[in-house]
Amino acid sequence: MSRNEFIKLFEKYKSGNCSPEEKEFLDNFKDDYKLEDYEWTPEMGNKAQIHEILYARLKQETFPENSPIRKLHPIIRWISAAAVLLIASLAIAFFYHRSVQVNNQEGLLVRFETRKGQKKQITLSDGTVIWLNSLSSLTYGKDFNKKTREVNLVGEAYFDVVHKTDKPFKVYTADFSINVLGTAFNVKAYPNDKTSETTLIRGLISMQPTSGNKKTITIRPSQKVMFVKNEQIKYSDHNPVAQSIIIKTYQKVRDTAIVETAWTKNNLEIFNQRFIDIKSVLERWFDVQIIFKSEKVKDYVFTGTFTNESIIEVLNSLKTTGKFNYEIKGKTITISK
Repeated sequence: MSRNEFIKLFEKYKSGNCSPEEKEFLDNFKDDYKLEDYEWTPEMGNKAQIHEILYARLKQETFPENSPIRKLHPIIRWISAAAVLLIASLAIAFFYHRSVQVNNQEGLLVRFETRKGQKKQITLSDGTVIWLNSLSSLTYGKDFNKKTREVNLVGEAYFDVVHKTDKPFKVYTADFSINVLGTAFNVKAYPNDKTSETTLIRGLISMQPTSGNKKTITIRPSQKVMFVKNEQIKYSDHNPVAQSIIIKTYQKVRDTAIVETAWTKNNLEIFNQRFIDIKSVLERWFDVQIIFKSEKVKDYVFTGTFTNESIIEVLNSLKTTGKFNYEIKGKTITISK
């Protein structure tokens, strides 16, 4: 989101001229627009008045020929550094991880993003609820729910889709597309993972790979379809599998706990998985980078459930079943034997 785009959209918001799609975007994250974490003292003056002055300064810097600005009060000059922080905070609150991008030729594109360690819940205009996992993005066009319901996903999301017979819901990823009328399912399609997968919780969906054999696959509740990305994959029994598409049953660790969707309840479920296979999960969950200095440690297999534990607590718990050492420097964790 450029500064010009920010100014234009904020002007529309202030004047009450936002489109339904823009209002939908704002409503989804209205709590994020509050600057509650910003320290504001009475000595700085009226907060609303200061905000208007700071906004005028930003507009003047962006459109200097069209926006004359009045002389600032000394107290404003005193908080010039805070002004920069305030404007940056406001821009970030609106657009840092979830931005509305305007293109004059293509119209409005709504985009939601999450960073590492962040999860968000989104409600679309048709009533569909989506949980977006960390380091993921979801986009859809201005015509969503008018004639079609189509979204694009990078990363992982859980969909609870509202049934509409005349408007099938479609999810597009780099590896496959999904067609559905109304159901609940999880999609995991991170670019750097060895596999992409879809897990069906209820209902019925059909899938089609974007490359290779594009034959449509229909899956039923409790089934999981895995797409192997141009290489062999190993499971816990260390037997190589060369299939490009694998259909399995999702992993259930308790009566109500499903490994593939546990993240939506903020639970980190590890079930009979190798250390190397949960590496990317831990990195996204805790916003860290993990480096292995031992090939043997990569093949350690773990099972565990974590909710509010820190990365240190998780590593210490894993150490009780597999002996290894770790060193933390900043956000980099080095694992050794």
